Amino acid sequence: METMFKKLTSLIRESDNVMIMAHHDIDMDAFGSSLALYEIVRSFDKNSYVFLENLKDNMAISHALESLEDAKIDIAFLNEKTYLEYKRKNSLLVILDVYKKEMLEFPEVVNKFENIVVIDHHVKNMTIQYHTLFEYIAPDLSSVNEIMVDYLKYLNKTVNPVIATIMLAGIEIDTNQFNVKTTDKTYEAAAFLTKIGADHVLKQELLKEDRSSYLKRQHFVKKSFMVNQNMAMCILDEQHYERKDLAVIAEELLKFDNVEASFVIGRLDKETVYVSARSIGKINVEEYMEQLGGGGHTTDAATSVKNKTISEVKEALIQVLNGR
Repeated sequence: METMFKKLTSLIRESDNVMIMAHHDIDMDAFGSSLALYEIVRSFDKNSYVFLENLKDNMAISHALESLEDAKIDIAFLNEKTYLEYKRKNSLLVILDVYKKEMLEFPEVVNKFENIVVIDHHVKNMTIQYHTLFEYIAPDLSSVNEIMVDYLKYLNKTVNPVIATIMLAGIEIDTNQFNVKTTDKTYEAAAFLTKIGADHVLKQELLKEDRSSYLKRQHFVKKSFMVNQNMAMCILDEQHYERKDLAVIAEELLKFDNVEASFVIGRLDKETVYVSARSIGKINVEEYMEQLGGGGHTTDAATSVKNKTISEVKEALIQVLNGR
């Protein structure tokens, strides 16, 4: 990891500016790590920018943005139109928490950059479809926030306490409250963020949800069923949901006796059905999601399926799970 940090630091110093992009429907890991890198770049007296858009109904990120505003922390946000005003020939694009082009916030933007770095923690199961200077993919780590904590330690730098809080919330979500993908280094990262000012009260505020969403989720959990002796499945209705909504249900199913892996199917939009998969570690859900065109971690994976019904995706998944 230290070699990667040396390379990244050198590229930041040599660049005209740095633009940071994560995946669409950004989550707290992607957002927290983007903010951390943003502050790191600024500490080198370099201009930095974060690609961000499409925040419709994303409650957690909305709460995080409000916290940044309350703390008077200004972040330079870009979208696929405004970035051209700031892009230079020697701009560096750093992609965080994703490597698949189709999952980027703005997929076509990568075609305009000569200098690209990818930092991710998901299992790499396909070739990256764009030119990169280097890639650092560490599926053994809990989150990209954990990587950014190590980068801060390497540089002997800190971030604003509000950003540290957002990073801590991201680690907590990605580890299902430190129940999966958690090592001693994960706890060390959480301790470091607390030491530099992460506020656990604010963290709880960031992670809050409204009562109706909670009750609706419990309704779906009650309708879940066992696919076989150790795998549970939950099917949502035809309304549109965030990826986070499905992930939370999948994590709740793991709390039940005999459930070693869980799968939740729901619709993201008119064209897209999404599957969120979770495991306690005995079953590799990434392998199942890969068969449906997705990927992720051994314990945390997903896939998006275009132009299929929920029923069609359900049947395809059951066939995959049963080895047919």
